[in-house]
Amino acid sequence: MKSLKRTLAIAAAAGMLSTAGMTGIATAQTATPAAPPSTISANQQASLHIHKFQNDTPGPAGNGTPIGDTSGLGKPLAGAVFKVEQVNGVDLTKNEGWVQAADIAKGTAQPSGFGTAKNVTTNAQGQADVTGLPIGLYRVTETSAPAGNQITTEPFYVTLPMTNPQDRSSWMYDVHVYPKNQKQTDVISKKVTDESAVIEGRNIQYDVTGKLPSSQKLARAELVDVYPADRLGTPQVTKVTYGDGTQANPSDYTLDTSTPGQAKVKFTQSGLAKLDTLQGDNRKATATFSFPVTKSQGTGPLNPIENRALVIAKGEGDNTPDPDPNNPNDPSVIPPGKGPESYFGNVKVSKTDENNTPLNGVGFDLYRCNSNDKDKLGEKLAENLTTQNGSLTINGLHVNDFVNGAAGKTDPSGYCLVEVKAAEGHSLLAEPAYFQVLRSGEGPVNLTSVDLKNVKDNAGFNLPLTGGKGVTLMLVLGGLIIVIGAGYAYMSSRKDRGES
Repeated sequence: MKSLKRTLAIAAAAGMLSTAGMTGIATAQTATPAAPPSTISANQQASLHIHKFQNDTPGPAGNGTPIGDTSGLGKPLAGAVFKVEQVNGVDLTKNEGWVQAADIAKGTAQPSGFGTAKNVTTNAQGQADVTGLPIGLYRVTETSAPAGNQITTEPFYVTLPMTNPQDRSSWMYDVHVYPKNQKQTDVISKKVTDESAVIEGRNIQYDVTGKLPSSQKLARAELVDVYPADRLGTPQVTKVTYGDGTQANPSDYTLDTSTPGQAKVKFTQSGLAKLDTLQGDNRKATATFSFPVTKSQGTGPLNPIENRALVIAKGEGDNTPDPDPNNPNDPSVIPPGKGPESYFGNVKVSKTDENNTPLNGVGFDLYRCNSNDKDKLGEKLAENLTTQNGSLTINGLHVNDFVNGAAGKTDPSGYCLVEVKAAEGHSLLAEPAYFQVLRSGEGPVNLTSVDLKNVKDNAGFNLPLTGGKGVTLMLVLGGLIIVIGAGYAYMSSRKDRGES
């Protein structure tokens, strides 16, 4: 009777360990059994095949056999790293070893130790194979999840071999397991602050936040800003912050701008060590980039500035390719058309007289201002802007109806041109000229036209003459009278003296 109970316990232990501790699906492929089929040979070697999928929905527990149709299991994941360790002191060629394994499965016993770990990484098909393994009990631990995913598979145990579930009369030495990962949400996010970038040369600020995958140890972590190099100049990094709120030291990262259109914050060994201490929601980092807005070309419509980002995070042993910045299906990437946008517009100022004749050499200063209080000018943005052929172009003014990545009003609400030098023979403008640059919908910002007219000095009225023809004639006549009088007096005096 005792012998029968012991045999039943061993059989139950074998069945229990086939699924114990697994948050995935375990399956296996039938191999040619040893003879006799119920005996395990100590010289036999086994293989473990790990199949990794991304799936948020739990499925049924596996039985160690391979699954032919995996279309319902989710997306195969490359780059997941697993550590496979044999439990010391558990001899599965003996019935006593199976009882030990069963006690570990029930939690009534703990492993006495582990052998040398083997680390494997899933390939493009989401598969990692560990071959040539001695017969024994193994613990499998996922140590690093691919970027954009979180580890949801708890460490699990698997016996090599397992009882073949298809005939229950033989052993299978090739075991297949199907652990899954859940997809991280909001892996990469971005915030834009452009309210101060009111004109070319000013800076736009971007905060790039990347979540990092669960990993025993990070081997590489980068926050990458993907920007239009024709619209934004060379960036600077003003600060880097860890998920727990602490600020990174300058030695924790470097800034790499060697790839056109990409600014990469690369964490150094000291930075990676700090990231490794973060867990849960704190396992992330934020880099703040600052870009100057460069010169806008032309005088026509101006496209928005779109800024994107991606995060690169890998554990030890992960050699998968870096994310493609244009891949719309990669959770670690903000793809084209999804990044925050900043809108700027060009302005053409036309300066003419009452007869629409262009006025050259008219000078202006540009200010921020409000329409209802133009006498209280805000910040001066440019000075001594001068018309040529009756016009001037102001490039790259920030729109007044879309700020910090969302529809809204700027403060001040617009711009003012103050005429500081009038055209020859014309009057200065009596007050600032207010205008706005408007986005008015998605797409390019149309050219803003500002038409200003000047009148002649004194509104064209003639002032009283300070010295005209009448005064001159009187002076001439007065002079002639004096000369004639002097001549008459001279002739009279000679006559009186009897001179001829």
